[in-house]
Amino acid sequence: MKFLIIFCALSTLSIGVLGQFKTGIKTRQPIPPQQSEQLNYNQHEEFNSYNQYSGSAYERYNGNYKPAEYYQGELLVVSPRPSPQPQILDATAEFINKTRAGIASGICFKEVPTSTLVKNGQEPVSNGTSPGMSTIQVCCEGYERNPHVFKHCDPICEDDCPNGICVAPNQCVCIPGHVRNTVGKCVTTCPIGCENGHCNDEGQCQCKPGFTLEPKEGKFCVPTCENECKFGKCVGPNQCECEKGYRLNAAGTCEPHCENCLNGKCTAPGLCSCHTGYTKVGDVCEPVCALGCDKGFCIAPDTCSCPVGSELDRSGIKCNPRCDVPCVNGVCASPNKCECEPGYVPDEKHSNMCVPHCPQGCPNGYCSAPNFCSCNPGFIKSGVKGRHFCNPAN
Repeated sequence: MKFLIIFCALSTLSIGVLGQFKTGIKTRQPIPPQQSEQLNYNQHEEFNSYNQYSGSAYERYNGNYKPAEYYQGELLVVSPRPSPQPQILDATAEFINKTRAGIASGICFKEVPTSTLVKNGQEPVSNGTSPGMSTIQVCCEGYERNPHVFKHCDPICEDDCPNGICVAPNQCVCIPGHVRNTVGKCVTTCPIGCENGHCNDEGQCQCKPGFTLEPKEGKFCVPTCENECKFGKCVGPNQCECEKGYRLNAAGTCEPHCENCLNGKCTAPGLCSCHTGYTKVGDVCEPVCALGCDKGFCIAPDTCSCPVGSELDRSGIKCNPRCDVPCVNGVCASPNKCECEPGYVPDEKHSNMCVPHCPQGCPNGYCSAPNFCSCNPGFIKSGVKGRHFCNPAN
């Protein structure tokens, strides 16, 4: 009867341990007293350790461990028994124990103002590198306090490390019967299972259509992409997921991505190479006109364009103003505005015309050319050149 009670207790313990193999095996487990006593901690710690873990809960996890009779919270009435036999662990349990034993403590040191460590109204003696500063022990980045043993820090794995043991921040070690897949997850291997496939009668992994056996381990199946998914990762049959800086094109392949690469070709992420006839101006490829564009702008290699109201001359590189109605005795100086030639003045009635100007006027006649009068009928010209007068004919 005594042997039966002891055997049941040990069996319950074994089932409790093996039940963790199918999910993430956390490192936050109670540490044996002898290992906990080896850690020499500063009495002034972050998180107010003493106050938060006072009373029975603190005593329970501070080295006062319950005997095996209290396992799972049930008190077993056990009669005196013979000396315990050496515990025989299977390969998985031995692997877990050995792996856990090699995990770093996760303890780091940090200096804080001693005034922040006041406890019970008393400020401790500073022990830092400068006056008024004290060194305390805290969890390193990527670690957290063990909920069972406060003076121990465990690594944090964001996905809880299913089928594995979290040995460092976001770093899992798979338990036997599992292997790490392409995304870092621990998946089962034959004869238990085969990711993206099934185990055949010979205990080997046989892949589904669109998948092939992973070349290194050969224990799970990975998707295949006909285009080899360059600059990306094959995440499904003929389904490519591009790396950062690349994008999927119409052909289903990954190509470099540039925010603005007009008149050029994106040859690398964020790197635009201009086409022939273009040059880089800032982040933009602009056309080049070798002979320039006088009063205009270059719109394509060696191609000028004029602003509104102007037009190219025969050279193709100079922009001249355009007047919708041609200028008479003048030139088009700006859009639809004529400028008279020397000796001419704008006509009061027609804006596009310039008329001859005679500064002295032309009594009994009219100005037919700059500073040149023509007499009306019945009048004749007299006087010296430049001072002609139209007098009545006798």
